[in-house]
Amino acid sequence: MSAKVIEADTIDEAATEVLEVLKEKANTTRSLSSRDNVFYFDGWDGLGASAVLRNIAQRLSATTPDGKRALADLEFDQVIHIDCSMWESRRALQKAVAEQLQLPDEVMKMFDRQDEEDDFRGVAEGSRAELQQVAWEIYQHTQKANRRLLVIFHNGSSEEIDLATCCGLSLSGYSTSKVLWTFQGRYRIKPRTKVDKAMKSAGTTDAFLSAGPRRYGKEEQLWSYLVLEEAAEVAEACKVTAGSRDIINKPTQVAECFLYMLDLCCKGSQSIDYDLATHGANYWVCDRIIHQLQHEERDVNGGDKDDGLWRAVDALQQQMLLDMDHHQYLTSPHLAMFIKSKPYWTSPTCGFTRIPAGAIHNGDMFQHCSNKLHVLKLSRCTFNFQSPPFQCCQSLKFLWLDRCQHTGINNTDGEGKEEDVRRCFQRLWVLDVRDMHCVHILSGQMMDYMTQLRELNVMRTWKWDMGQLQGRLPNIRKLRVAMSSVTCSCSEEDLFSEMNKMEVLEFSGNNIDSFCITINNSSCLETVNIVEFGGFKRISFKGCTKLKNLIFSGRLYHVCALDISGTAVKTLDLTGITNLGLHELYLLDCKKLCAILWPPEDIMKRDLDKLCIDTTRSAPTAQSREEIAKRGTTAATIGTSAATTVLHRSRPTNEFPWYISVRDARLLMSLEAVFGGLPYTESRKLYLEVSPTPSPTVFAAGCRDEGIKSGSSSELQRQPAPAIYAAAGTTAKCDGDATGIMWMWSCPDVPDLHETSCYMHIQETNTITVPEFVIYCAKILHVRGSMSITVFPSGTESQGSEWVQLEWCRIERCPRLEDVFTLGEQIRGLEGRSYSMKTFWASQLRKASCIWKYSEPCGVCRTFEYLVFLHLDCCPRLVHVLPLSLYMIDRDLPESLSQLETLEITWCGDLREVFPLEPYAKRYVKQQPQPVTLDFPGLKRIHLHELPRLHSICGGVRMSAPNLETIKIRGCWSLKRLPDVGGGDKAVECDCEKEWWDRLEWDDGSQVTRYKPIHSRYYKKTLLRSSVLR
Repeated sequence: MSAKVIEADTIDEAATEVLEVLKEKANTTRSLSSRDNVFYFDGWDGLGASAVLRNIAQRLSATTPDGKRALADLEFDQVIHIDCSMWESRRALQKAVAEQLQLPDEVMKMFDRQDEEDDFRGVAEGSRAELQQVAWEIYQHTQKANRRLLVIFHNGSSEEIDLATCCGLSLSGYSTSKVLWTFQGRYRIKPRTKVDKAMKSAGTTDAFLSAGPRRYGKEEQLWSYLVLEEAAEVAEACKVTAGSRDIINKPTQVAECFLYMLDLCCKGSQSIDYDLATHGANYWVCDRIIHQLQHEERDVNGGDKDDGLWRAVDALQQQMLLDMDHHQYLTSPHLAMFIKSKPYWTSPTCGFTRIPAGAIHNGDMFQHCSNKLHVLKLSRCTFNFQSPPFQCCQSLKFLWLDRCQHTGINNTDGEGKEEDVRRCFQRLWVLDVRDMHCVHILSGQMMDYMTQLRELNVMRTWKWDMGQLQGRLPNIRKLRVAMSSVTCSCSEEDLFSEMNKMEVLEFSGNNIDSFCITINNSSCLETVNIVEFGGFKRISFKGCTKLKNLIFSGRLYHVCALDISGTAVKTLDLTGITNLGLHELYLLDCKKLCAILWPPEDIMKRDLDKLCIDTTRSAPTAQSREEIAKRGTTAATIGTSAATTVLHRSRPTNEFPWYISVRDARLLMSLEAVFGGLPYTESRKLYLEVSPTPSPTVFAAGCRDEGIKSGSSSELQRQPAPAIYAAAGTTAKCDGDATGIMWMWSCPDVPDLHETSCYMHIQETNTITVPEFVIYCAKILHVRGSMSITVFPSGTESQGSEWVQLEWCRIERCPRLEDVFTLGEQIRGLEGRSYSMKTFWASQLRKASCIWKYSEPCGVCRTFEYLVFLHLDCCPRLVHVLPLSLYMIDRDLPESLSQLETLEITWCGDLREVFPLEPYAKRYVKQQPQPVTLDFPGLKRIHLHELPRLHSICGGVRMSAPNLETIKIRGCWSLKRLPDVGGGDKAVECDCEKEWWDRLEWDDGSQVTRYKPIHSRYYKKTLLRSSVLR
């Protein structure tokens, strides 16, 4: 890698020199091994680099005539200017390049799709990699356009980025495109050693450019100029990202803030801890380095109207990318001169204003600066906390007490001194107390004075009663308690009752017994950080609508319940916890929740006793259900539960220990770690519902669901069907054009599930893909009212939607659903597959052509040994229901449909056969010398209504039903045969049209006498005898 130093005293001069370096030299010979495309610019020892790159980008802007001429002179066709000073991820960089190249919308949508997938996988924003398909699209686009590019790149990461790999840009060999990039910018100022180390990661840079003064003897003027240029970039970035409302809009302000921090860094090297990461922004405001320009003489009171100022300085601290370690120990001599130029005093023995140990200070020590002192740190001082020496400081805003001691001497000055103390603490904005007893300084009386306090930091203290916080500190925004021994004398629910403006809460490494954190319905809380807190029992942030940053780490082994219902948390990350004994987790009304990241298996309690997740409901709905749930759950003190009931007799959902209702099924991938491992037969059993909303109805005797009404999809959307099920049976009007009432059997009850079972609801979408554990653990599946679903809920493409463990399945009012049960790649080639289905009910599936697809061409033979109830209605395009495999008709094998008791199919105009033969089964039947008969020993009831194309119940084989009790048939004019009912004494009643009865064909003439036909008086009314044209 070559190196070159550019002599320049201004940004413009440096930009001109850099452009000369970038210009392609005449008669340059290129080969596949050529490497002179990527240039790094380091500025003047790190300063000014970003400003030079920005200046070049502005010069070459194609939106101005001068820019176009400059581009032509340099023979570049396009400039791609990418500012990633605030680093996000490699994917964000790639997306920025794609936007500059104006790639088609279908390419840009790849980012949205992959970001959404990563949200549900819990991939951190900073860990999101580039998309290889997009890199290929960029490469294709640039090659096709045949343009010579100049890429200007502000790299805010800690490593060199290979733009050829990340973004598909051709930058070597015969390519004449160029890259100009830098690590530096916004006071980042990486030292050369760190730059060289970072550039070894990729090794793609061909030349290292830096700048130095053209004229010596005026270095101070140059560095002052560069500090202001750097400040201009920071000020502009703050206006764009923070909307600072002209609070931070001048480079001189930003430069002053930088030099202030630089001053503290240098002092920090003298063993003084300023904790700049925590207090940097506080110093700027409290020491009046930055304030409201339009009211420079007004004293900021810390109220709501000045929140904008604090937000602006927080944004400034984020934009000012200082390398604290470098400035503290290896500050550039060019910058150090700014510090040395300020007046100060020091001594070899005392250091910076150090006070001799053991001195007891009175109130006179600060008299000389009482009106000028804004920020004060006292370390290892001894004084009377009831009458502190700084009480005369009228402008004090920031107070840090470190290892200070109370004298214990009572003050006798009376009310005058107490009023001075009150005024002093009332003006405080920030209080930091570390490594000391805080019984006095944080007593209830003292905190009553702190009405304007915005930030309280308590670290390594002991014997503090946190109960003193109750009803106090109404203006607090940030509360941090770390590594302290504390007690709590009040109810945890009331501890933070008056802190309605709190935005940040941190508890780290504290020692307390049986403590609960409860902050409910806070409209301001945004960040919570809990680390190594062994005393917590329950944690609740329910209803904190702005809470989005929730950080847990360390040992939290006593935490048994966590409730973050109604928050804005997107990813609940528990991976940092090293010991967790969580029993109950509540995530109701968490609409933004995409992923839950669990601790490792050996740390996490495998099976949660209570898990409630709801990403579909609104806050008022969730809260009303919670009140009902509290009357019947053991977790009433913390838990919220949706009190809707489900299709499980009269069992409400709040009685399910696990209640899960999700807007997007991809969230379920997060539950595989806690749902239980293989074998799935020993795992928690599922009741799964797919619908627009969870079922709100109680089901008691029989199945009292919405009524069945056939019609157009628009009718289904706008007109709710009435509940018309009766205990013994059902009557329903099934077609808007047909007259009369149709009677149907009621749907059997759902099976009883174990008390540890789970209710799961998935909101409808076009396609729903669920994890493997859902497929294998679901016992009950109810899909209802889904107007958009086109594919039945399934596993991955390899798993399909077979749902072999289902016992009860009901699908209704899904007008766009095409196929129901389909095979996956994973199960093809198996010899046999046994299904647990007992009840199947399908209603109003307008596009479905089959329920079970043919399986034998895939090498699979299904058996249904437990099926008892089979019902279908209003499926006009249905051609067949359940194909019979070879296993199901071979008498040497178990009889598959031996337990079927009820067969009911109505208003399915295209239905040809109920049980057609699979290809292997057809071949088997043709090879038999005698007709094959399929036995249905348990069949008792057959109801067939308006099936004009039905020509056979069992296609190609005879049907035997010796225990048949009733048969009801209407409008099945193509059906010619009835089942053989054996030779019993009791005749089977057959309710049918007389005309149809007279046309029946019999394989055994004696069977005519085994039936007792019953004909309606109105059978001659005009009836359809074929399907209606659609």
